Amino acid sequence: MKLHIALLTLVLFLSACAAVDSSNKGASNNERSANTMREDINSDPINEALFHQWFGAEFNNHEQNWQDKIDLEKNPNLQVHEHIHHIFAPLPTPVLKGTTCFVKQYMDGDASMIYRQRLYQFVRNDETSLLELNIYRFKDENKFTDGHLNPKLYQNLQLDELTNYLGCEVYWAYKVDDNNAGYFDGFMNHSTCVIVSQRNGKTIYFNDTLKFTQSEIYISDKAEDEDGNYVFGDKAGIAHKNRKVTCYQGWGGTRIGDQQADKDADWLFTRGLLLHSEGQIVPILDDKTQDRSGYSVQLALLTYQYTNDPIFKLGLIEDATGNTITYIWNDRANPTMDLNLRWMQTGLNKKQTRPHLSF
Repeated sequence: MKLHIALLTLVLFLSACAAVDSSNKGASNNERSANTMREDINSDPINEALFHQWFGAEFNNHEQNWQDKIDLEKNPNLQVHEHIHHIFAPLPTPVLKGTTCFVKQYMDGDASMIYRQRLYQFVRNDETSLLELNIYRFKDENKFTDGHLNPKLYQNLQLDELTNYLGCEVYWAYKVDDNNAGYFDGFMNHSTCVIVSQRNGKTIYFNDTLKFTQSEIYISDKAEDEDGNYVFGDKAGIAHKNRKVTCYQGWGGTRIGDQQADKDADWLFTRGLLLHSEGQIVPILDDKTQDRSGYSVQLALLTYQYTNDPIFKLGLIEDATGNTITYIWNDRANPTMDLNLRWMQTGLNKKQTRPHLSF
């Protein structure tokens, strides 16, 4: 697993950042009209502004991982996609030209399970009408941990503090599909991204294909050794499907004593809940004492198994067991989620400022 995670750090070269968040522009959450897209192509074939508008966000493939685990019961040979969270944070970096962003990627919904932090640089190539993504690694990972929360650190960043992965560039081309929906097609030059494994000394060749829309990123990663043998990637060719998160904030609390508590019992209460729509679990802690209530809330966009209807779920989890003890579901586009069990209550509203970023 450690090797696989290490290899993944070289594969997910898909992200970008937004110079301006779409919420600040007042942009619609729906795809742009076909006419607007054609105007964009005519004015800028690279469509760089639209690229950055879409990508200043966080993405997560929680539903895909959740569904894979369900399907695994019927198909034990199924390859389960790893659960990955991506933060693509706009971050001006004077030492690099173009548009830059800080990247943090972690596993299984645990922000401490960081497997990759990078600095991404986007530059135009007007000759080819492509947007080029260059990937930089920090030589001192600890110094730049969670750099999106400390942007001033990057004002004095020097080039000798970075290492560039030459040959691993990702190129993005704007396209319109048969339904007049715009998207960006991402690709790498064939077998130019070459890494020598520190574990076994083998030479590994990376070839990724990617697609992103206003709301999702698809990553099909593939790696082979010099003899063409499989190293990693989904053997069935099924891409990682990462959906742009929407953040909600609000309040929640429980009576001390839980379900058996007297109606006059004191409450553990917080007004500081902040969680995203892609399976994030957040504990209910008292604002004043930081005492744990023993319960957490979770939001998740899922698909109801019996009808295949898309739903938006709010669940209450018992921390001691990890079990969801009750839940409600609603329409996916609903801007509010509320739950009242008398002994436990919570109310959540869509984050108004930068709703697709958690900070």
